[in-house]
Amino acid sequence: MFLASPALARAALEYRWLLDRGYASSAALKLVGDHHQMTRDERMILFRGVSSKRDSEARSAILASPPSIGAGSEILVDGYNQALTVMHYLAGRPLFIGTDGLTRDAGAAHGRIADPERFEQSIGLLADDLAALSPERVAVYLDAPVPGSAGHASVFRRMLEERGVEAIVLLERSADAPLKAAGSLAGGGSLIATGDSAIADALAAAGAARIYDSARWAIELAFGRIDFLDLGRLVEEPNEAL
Repeated sequence: MFLASPALARAALEYRWLLDRGYASSAALKLVGDHHQMTRDERMILFRGVSSKRDSEARSAILASPPSIGAGSEILVDGYNQALTVMHYLAGRPLFIGTDGLTRDAGAAHGRIADPERFEQSIGLLADDLAALSPERVAVYLDAPVPGSAGHASVFRRMLEERGVEAIVLLERSADAPLKAAGSLAGGGSLIATGDSAIADALAAAGAARIYDSARWAIELAFGRIDFLDLGRLVEEPNEAL
């Protein structure tokens, strides 16, 4: 578990204050990060985990958790986003819950799969979680330009089918575009498994789909409840979250 330092707690409050007042995230991050002499991981945690109050509330309003998900749903999966989050947990990288309730990591892999065996293990954990939901169908979207994407697609398909899940895997120039569009086409019946802020914002604006944090629940299904750093608590109750 990654523990927040007092400096990170203060920086999160200041960064959130600036975002709420319309400051660009890059400018706010540099100002706060330089002031507190933050490490690369701490800056990444702020950038990926702290959003404005308005954005956080809009995303969390459409966030689904396993007890509320009925069988027969269609699940669309942001494949690399979710698998890399699990992989970074397995590699011991910091994971945290953002102010919007979504699990993220400080790995910044940028499409690089440094450990193929661990990545395949991560796909297996995701497949376990998705199968446990008894979906009608799972559609995994992968970014085709990522090296080895065709092989990763085969692993996703095999892992899901071995668990009795009807699955299709789609290689796209960018997985973001179809997942963002799915929010207006889903008719309220689909779950979108992602931790990507831009996709979550598009889904919240469309209001026709829910977000599912498969990476988090896959980790907890495999290893039990994890007391991740909760940035939502950190900005609302800074003393309690330390």
